[in-house]
Amino acid sequence: MKKIAMLSMLALIVFACGQQAKKAPVKTEEAPKEVVVLTVDELLQQAPELADKEVVVKGTVFHVCQHGGERCFLMGSSEGISIRIEAGEKIGAFTQEQMGSELEIAGILKEVKTEADAHNPGAEHGTGEGEAEEDTETAKAHQIIAENQAAAERVFFIEGLKVKEL
Repeated sequence: MKKIAMLSMLALIVFACGQQAKKAPVKTEEAPKEVVVLTVDELLQQAPELADKEVVVKGTVFHVCQHGGERCFLMGSSEGISIRIEAGEKIGAFTQEQMGSELEIAGILKEVKTEADAHNPGAEHGTGEGEAEEDTETAKAHQIIAENQAAAERVFFIEGLKVKEL
């Protein structure tokens, strides 16, 4: 009986040692995405494809709004090439001391929407007497706006998330 008990105990130990403990799946951290830092010129060239995406841009601050520092403008290769940066809640505010400094801004690239984008023609116009002429004029105005909008330059800005002074 002792031999059977010893063999059973030995078998149990060998069996237990031969089993590998189940490990929790190892969570491997994804390699951080390589952040591409664009110049203002490069960003504006690629803006239609990057709209509503997170971008990182660097440039020289040539204007900070004096009323609370809610926005600043980064200059590209010339003063005629610039992009507006909205500080928002994440950044807080820009300071006048940042004028002339080189900043790297991470944020969401947004396109400026026009008044016509938000307007719903027809629905708010009544059907009362004398309004048929107004509706015709309104329809013509909406057509002109739509035609001009297609030819208009698209304007972009950045909703800032992070700022780093270089």
